[in-house]
Amino acid sequence: MSSTASVGGLVSGLDTNSILDQLYQLARTPIRSLEAKKETLSRKALAWSQLEARLINFRTTATPLASPLGFQLLRATSSHLDLATASASSDAVPGSYSFTVQALAQTHQLKSQGYTDIDQTEVGSGTVTITVGSGDPIVIDVDNFTLGELRDAINDSGAGVTAAIVNDGSGTTPYRLIISSQTSGLDGEVDAVVSLAGGTAPTFSDLQAAQDAQIQLGSGAGALSITSGSNTITDGIPGITLQLLDADPATTVNLTVSQDNTAIEGRINDLVETYNAIIEFFSEQFSYDATTGQSGTLFADYRLQNLQMDLVAAVTNQVTGLTAGSRSLADLGIRSDSTGKLIVDAATLSAALAADIDDVVNVFAAVGEAADSAITYLAATTDTQPSGSAGWDVDITQVATQSRVTGGVAQNVLLAADETLTIQGVNISLTAGMTQAQVVAAINAVEDQTGVTAIATDASGQGSGAYLTLTRSAYGSAYHLSALASLSNQGGNDTSGLGNVTVTDETPGGESGVGTGAAGFDVDGTIGGESATGSGQRLTADSGDPHGLALLVTATETGSYGNVVFTVGAAEAAFRVVVDATDTYEGTIAAARDLIDDTITDIDQEIARLDGLIEQEQTRLRASFARMEEALAKFESQSQLLTRYVSQMQANSSGSSS
Repeated sequence: MSSTASVGGLVSGLDTNSILDQLYQLARTPIRSLEAKKETLSRKALAWSQLEARLINFRTTATPLASPLGFQLLRATSSHLDLATASASSDAVPGSYSFTVQALAQTHQLKSQGYTDIDQTEVGSGTVTITVGSGDPIVIDVDNFTLGELRDAINDSGAGVTAAIVNDGSGTTPYRLIISSQTSGLDGEVDAVVSLAGGTAPTFSDLQAAQDAQIQLGSGAGALSITSGSNTITDGIPGITLQLLDADPATTVNLTVSQDNTAIEGRINDLVETYNAIIEFFSEQFSYDATTGQSGTLFADYRLQNLQMDLVAAVTNQVTGLTAGSRSLADLGIRSDSTGKLIVDAATLSAALAADIDDVVNVFAAVGEAADSAITYLAATTDTQPSGSAGWDVDITQVATQSRVTGGVAQNVLLAADETLTIQGVNISLTAGMTQAQVVAAINAVEDQTGVTAIATDASGQGSGAYLTLTRSAYGSAYHLSALASLSNQGGNDTSGLGNVTVTDETPGGESGVGTGAAGFDVDGTIGGESATGSGQRLTADSGDPHGLALLVTATETGSYGNVVFTVGAAEAAFRVVVDATDTYEGTIAAARDLIDDTITDIDQEIARLDGLIEQEQTRLRASFARMEEALAKFESQSQLLTRYVSQMQANSSGSSS
C-alpha cells in the first residue's frame, strides 16, 4: 500500500486495512500492465544494443576488405632464419633478394680495473666526463665516491649510458665497473674521461667495441653494402624490415617477398565469422514456438526485417558492373547454408587467390577502373553508387596546372658573386663560379623543403634556354610560389636572373619587370554528366550517382577521357548497410532506441500520474472510513448511555413497586 497509516474496524468490525489494500491492488492493475510493457521495451532496447555490438564488430572486419589496399598483404620469407628474419609492409615490392650478413651491430662497453669491494674503497674526487657519439659531454661531479656510488651517479646523470658492477670471480679484486652505451653501433661509441684524485680512480678499457650492422645486398661488382647502428634494418630494401640474428659472410640469405594469401584468407574468415554472428542474432529474434507461443524479443519488427534483407542482399548478390571473372562470393567458394550462414570452401578460395588476386578484390572491395591512363580512380564515399558496366564518362574542361615563375634575366655566364635565393622561405646558398646547371641542381636538392623544382627554359618558361624557371611540385590554385634573390639582376647575365624584388606566380615581373609566371589551376570537368569539384589534380563528383567519386586527372589537354567503371563488392556493400544502421543520429538502431526511450518516458509519466490518483483516492477512503468509525463510536456511546438509562429506569420502577 502507498501509506503506512492504518484504519482498524474496532467499532464496525470491518477489516478496513484489508479492504483498502484490495482496492489499492485493484487500482494498480493498469500500472502493472504499463510496467510489464516497460519491461518488454527494455528487453527490446537491450536486443538492439546487442545487435549494434555485432554490427560494429562486423564493420571492423569488413573495413580492410572494402578497399583494394586491404588485400595488399605481403610476406617476406628468409631462407636462413638463424641469420635473419624479415617482415613486409604494403610498400614492399614482390620479388626475390639475396644478401649476406657481414656483421651484427654491437653496443660499446667499457670496463674498469678490478676493485676489492663495492662500498668501501673510494675512487677519489673530481669529475668523470662521458660523451656518447656526437652528443654533448656530460660532466659528473665525484666527491670521494665508492665504486657503488660512482655507478649510481653515472646512472642518474642522463649521459646515455648504463653502469653496472660485475663480479668476475678473479682473486682479491673481482669487482669491475661496466659502462654500456644505450645506443648501439658506431653512433653510440662512449668516451669516458676520468679526472679524479685522492683515491683509486677507475681506468677504463674496451670490453666490447662499437660496431655497426652490415649486410651486402647482391653479389659481385654491383653489390651494395648497407650499414645500420641497429640489428633491425628498415631502410635497406623498400618496405622490408630485416632483423639480423647472426653474422655469416659466407652464407647467402635468399629473401622472397610474395603475396600473403594466408593472411588474406584470415581476413575473409574473420568477415564470415562476424557476419554469421549477425545471422544467428536474426534467427534468434525471428524464432517462434507454436506450442508455447514464445517468440524472439524483436519478432516481426519491420526495421529488423529490412536490415536483414539489406545485409543478406549486400553479401550474397552478384556485384553490379562486373562482366567477367568472379562476380559473387559464391564464385569464390563462399556460400550460404540452409540457416543463412556463410560457409567457406577453403580449397576454392585458396585457388581463386592464387589464380588472380584482382578478381577476388573486385568481389569484395569498392573498385574503380578508368579506360584512359590519364584518369586514375582514387576513392569513393558510401554515397557513391555502382556505375554499372557502362561506367561514367569523364570530360575535362580544365587541366590542372602548377604555379610557375621565370626569372626576367637569363644567366649566360658563371655567377660573378655569391648569391642567396629565398624560395618559399628557404634560403639556398649559391657560390661564385656556378653554372646555371649547378644553380638548378642546388635548388632541386632542397625540393623536399621548398616544394619547388627548377629547370632552364626560354623567357616564357617553355622549351630550353638560359632563364631560370621555378615550378611548384604540387598542382592547383592552393599552391603559390614566392622567390627572391639577394643580388640585383640588372648588372648583366652573371646572376641567377631572379632579381632582388620578390616574384610570385601572381606578380612575376620582379625587378626587371619582364619576368613571367602563372598561377596554378585546379582540374575541372564532369563525371557521368554530373558537376565535379577540382582540387589540384583531384576531381570529385558533386552529386548524382557518382557523388563522392574521386579521380586523379593527369591529363595535359582538355577533352573526353573515356569512362570509369565503379563497382561495389560484397564487403563494401555490407559495410555501407552497417554504417547506415549504426549511425549515431539517423541509423536504424538509433531510431529504434529513441522510440523505445520516448515510449518508456511516456509510460513513466503515466505511471506517476496514476500513482498520484491512487494515492489521492486512498487518502479519501481512509478519511471516509475514519469518519465512519467515529460516527459508529458515537452511536455506540449513545447506545450505551441509553441502555444504562433504560436499565436505571427499570431499576427505579422496580424499586417503586416494592
